[in-house]
Amino acid sequence: MYQVIVNDKDWQKAIKMIEDLHLDLETFIVYFDLRRRGKKVTVGPRPRTLLYNMTDNRIAEVLILSEGNYVKLMDIVRWSQRAAADAHEPILAIVDESGGVTYYEARVVRQLS
Repeated sequence: MYQVIVNDKDWQKAIKMIEDLHLDLETFIVYFDLRRRGKKVTVGPRPRTLLYNMTDNRIAEVLILSEGNYVKLMDIVRWSQRAAADAHEPILAIVDESGGVTYYEARVVRQLS
């Protein structure tokens, strides 16, 4: 899809691909941003997630959130735990109102004894 937009400038084909993959706008924005940064990106195992290989052969799982939308903290904690259980590095991507993306490393929360 990235090549269709960057090289071919074929937005109609790109929009069709986005629809076929059932991606929302924020997920597409993060996908495009990661591809622009040279990452090979695939659709993730959970809703609004993408996967890419990190430089040290770990796999990042990116959860896409929108600025201004309420998200329960425990939903993020559960996602982070599931990503870690799948041997993925949890990363949060926050898409702001102008389409900018900020990435945050998520840590798995463990109970202290």
